Amino acid sequence: MNFFPYIDIKNRSNMETLRKIKELVEKMSVDTQKVFDKGNRSASIRARKYAQEIKLLIAQYRKEVLDEIKKHD
Repeated sequence: MNFFPYIDIKNRSNMETLRKIKELVEKMSVDTQKVFDKGNRSASIRARKYAQEIKLLIAQYRKEVLDEIKKHD
């Protein structure tokens, strides 16, 4: 079972990873607003889930960028 559907380590370009990060940040922003405006508990769970996915994607993105730089050296 894949708990983080946005994360697929194999065969992903760093621009695709960056696009996914941006998409998740937008979703997290919407849910975070619901938490602070309405106290929506479900939105807080989703926002934390998005934050965890972003954390994993950022680590992947850093690796991809370093690998790309090594190709150009």
